[in-house]
Amino acid sequence: MIRRAALLALAIASCVVAPAAAQAVVDTRGREVVQVRTRPDAVGDIYRYRSETRFIQKDDQGGQTQSNTLLFDLEVLGVETDGLRLRYTLREGKLTDSGGASMSAAIDAAVGGSLDFRVGRHGELVAVETWPDYKTRLLARIDAALPADDPIRAIVHERMETAPLDAAREMALGDVMLMSVMEPLGRVPLGVTDLGGQDPTASKATLEFSLVKSGCVLAHSRETSRGASGAGSAVVSKAELSVIDGRILSLEQHKVVRGPGGSQDETVTIKRLSAAPACG
Repeated sequence: MIRRAALLALAIASCVVAPAAAQAVVDTRGREVVQVRTRPDAVGDIYRYRSETRFIQKDDQGGQTQSNTLLFDLEVLGVETDGLRLRYTLREGKLTDSGGASMSAAIDAAVGGSLDFRVGRHGELVAVETWPDYKTRLLARIDAALPADDPIRAIVHERMETAPLDAAREMALGDVMLMSVMEPLGRVPLGVTDLGGQDPTASKATLEFSLVKSGCVLAHSRETSRGASGAGSAVVSKAELSVIDGRILSLEQHKVVRGPGGSQDETVTIKRLSAAPACG
């Protein structure tokens, strides 16, 4: 995987397999449980976040480094029985890449764009409603910013032509999908849960919930490791979220992939800037 192919640096596209959305934990027997998202979503709710990503790739071609900061809003457009209609808007974006300035132009092209989409009950992406408009706007802006023979311009076009759900995950909604994995809905058991049965390809897969403040803040951590001959990967995610609205307050994910050809190391941090619900 070449990190520049991910372009907007909203999610690393690597050999690590991540869950599509927050997984329901079914084993609650004999364990204390906490109800998450005690206040239902409402049309007009707006959440603002800042994400920062640091990426290092080491290989026999000299490697690559990249860092970016994104400021984005998430607005609730509709509440449905099986999920939500949401709007993602990228307000600000800044990127530096060891490969040159073209990657920064790709981020600039996305700033100001909005994408309406639908998620299922557990946060899984099920539809991108305004993808044609989002795609047309971004490609027009990247074409205006970069010459026709620029390789990053070509990669942007290539990525935007993939299936809309796949392209949206990679080119716009990477941070949103990462947060959804860490935002459980309903009753969750405190303590450590072994997810090996849900992910048989992992050598280790666990999650843990603990109360930071009763009725107010819940801590959620996940760890997944995979290994093969001469290669391996590990992902550790830690978050705190509001028990009341169920949304992320802070999140950090560290992902490492190693193989015969080199290694990739990425750290993503996301902070909620909009106000959290007041706790009693």
